[in-house]
Amino acid sequence: MSLPMNYPKLKTLSLVISLGMASSFASAQNLQLNDMSLKSELDWLQTQGVIQISTSTWPMTANEISRALDNAKVDTEAQQQIVQSIRHTLDQQPKSLVTTKLSAYGQSDREQLPQTFADDKNASFQASAQVGISEDDWEVNLQATYKDDDLIDDEDFGFEGSYIAGKYANQWLVAGKIPTWWGPGHDGSLIRGDASIPVLGLTMQRDTQAAPKNRYLSWVGPWQYQLFAGQLDDYTAAKHAKLIGMRLTAQPLDWLELGASRSFMWGGKGRPEDLSSFWDALKGTEDNGGRDGGDPANQLGGFDARVNLAPLVNLPVGIYGQYIGEDEAGAMPAKNMYLGGIDYASSFNTTRFGTVPYQLYTEYTDTRTSGKVRGISYNHSNYTDGYYQHGYPLGYALGGDTQSVAVGGKLWLDNQNFITTKLQYAKVNQSGEVGSSSYRNNKAFPLSDKLKVVDVAWEHRLNPQVTISSRAWASKSDIHSTDVGGGFGLEYTNF
Repeated sequence: MSLPMNYPKLKTLSLVISLGMASSFASAQNLQLNDMSLKSELDWLQTQGVIQISTSTWPMTANEISRALDNAKVDTEAQQQIVQSIRHTLDQQPKSLVTTKLSAYGQSDREQLPQTFADDKNASFQASAQVGISEDDWEVNLQATYKDDDLIDDEDFGFEGSYIAGKYANQWLVAGKIPTWWGPGHDGSLIRGDASIPVLGLTMQRDTQAAPKNRYLSWVGPWQYQLFAGQLDDYTAAKHAKLIGMRLTAQPLDWLELGASRSFMWGGKGRPEDLSSFWDALKGTEDNGGRDGGDPANQLGGFDARVNLAPLVNLPVGIYGQYIGEDEAGAMPAKNMYLGGIDYASSFNTTRFGTVPYQLYTEYTDTRTSGKVRGISYNHSNYTDGYYQHGYPLGYALGGDTQSVAVGGKLWLDNQNFITTKLQYAKVNQSGEVGSSSYRNNKAFPLSDKLKVVDVAWEHRLNPQVTISSRAWASKSDIHSTDVGGGFGLEYTNF
């Protein structure tokens, strides 16, 4: 694996890391940013019926996770193991102290490897230094990352993951560049995924998701909302275009979660930015005006649901689905995209490792337009760069006009070793012909292709402060040569 770096860049990188190591402050994160290991553990407990929690809206909060764990119904050794692992993660972030985190990761070329949840390592080599401080009602997190040969961004340095946040009356207001995830999928979200660089902006959401105390509203159950407003970067079709989004989830029954999401691009150079146009965009009833100016925004919206069978029939299975419309018809989503899946959580006993929890899932995604390849999904007549930033999707990681089937597994050998595996077959960007909008906008997969992917990742907690991560994959493409690659990383946390 070649990791080219010239000497001036190395000196700058050394300075960033030295500053991080010199800091004696550290962060207790109230906000839990997208994290594959943490989400998988919470998903496993939820599918087992141990906790009631929503993992469909990220970032999450430490207080909401603690609330769910405090009410956990633990009956088995495997369940206790996962609960302890989550508590260990939260305990690494003590209040009123400062932690620093240093990490480095190198990998071979991964252009044909589809991204999944919290899959943010896109450079041949990257190293980051993070420092933050947290109190009960506020939090600051600063993160600087050096990236060499990054797939998405040409800049050598980025500040993704940096934010400042404050809480009042159970509401968090966050300003910064943080990833978002809206939906119940393991591998993808149709409306707000984290394949692209995070959008700089403001986020507002609840801290704990307790049910309303009002007797007329208590039937809603635990609920969450998220509001977002930010400005897109490297969006040339309408420079300084804004991205506005809103999501609402509720769990009226202990086995059912319902969600509704909506986002729209609005404003930017050459587009109206007055209150009237914003109101039209917010109403969402003038989404078919076309190029003549009657269309105030590039809008997407839809619904999702998850059913957990454990509380119903004592079966550790979850079934989930999401549909998102590119247009509106009769005040409902139209020209729809679909995602659906099923997961199963259990454990088995071994001589060497004792009880081993695992989770299996299969997920199908179709980002065509109501089942047809039409070059509409994630494209737009006025916002001609589409629903992308830096050419990478703001929704599903493979972009529009894609069909994908993924079968995956997650395995906890013990509290120190976490393994994920995935087999995936995808017909990507089926409208991606040279010169088309789909070809120009989707830099992740610009051409129509068929992919067969095997992806295995291993995370090893060497000690409470050091984590080793490794990954290996093979991807077979109809138009590119077969790609076999791998990556390796280290992370050190001082707390």
